[in-house]
Amino acid sequence: MNKRCCIIILTAILLQSCGAKNNQQQTEQKASNESEWVFDKVDSSKLVFKNGQVFNTKLFDLNYIGQIPVGNNAPYLIFSGVDCDQCDANVCIYIYSLSNGELSVGHGQNCYSYPGRQTDFTTDSLVYEGRAFYGQVLKDIKGVIWYQKTLLEDGSWKSSIFLVNVSGKTKTDTLLNDSGQLKETISLVDNGLCKEITGIIYHTEP
Repeated sequence: MNKRCCIIILTAILLQSCGAKNNQQQTEQKASNESEWVFDKVDSSKLVFKNGQVFNTKLFDLNYIGQIPVGNNAPYLIFSGVDCDQCDANVCIYIYSLSNGELSVGHGQNCYSYPGRQTDFTTDSLVYEGRAFYGQVLKDIKGVIWYQKTLLEDGSWKSSIFLVNVSGKTKTDTLLNDSGQLKETISLVDNGLCKEITGIIYHTEP
């Protein structure tokens, strides 16, 4: 075999190897894209993702907030909306994973209070104030956490912490005693492990 033939054969082998490598990279990239839940847009009551997934929340005034990855399951999506059209219901936060099937809405099901400042519908006086965060909200805990103050009937204020802990397909609601956890959560925000949900000002429902 002459030198020219050897060069041609080696070139062909190299091209074939590069082609196979490119095909493998494209396949791996496609699989990666399909497994990633990158938010694309809101389409009426639907959340649309770039991996082709479309989630019909059945909500009105829908807004996407963020998500919490939970291993191999679909992430917990965090979004807001109201469950009725042109009604007096307040906007709520929802925390849901498509791995758990269809979301039930209506009559306050699966609905959580929006952070911010809530005033009385008739007197305009402050009755609730809260901050909410999502991601790794405490050490080794993923979910959404509320730090809140609620006005009691006697005119005093009660502080509380409400935690929605997510793990796999499990979502657990817990009321915690306030023992300085806010500082820990803020530290996790500073380290990029947690995000705060921007609060709003709203009235109690009439």
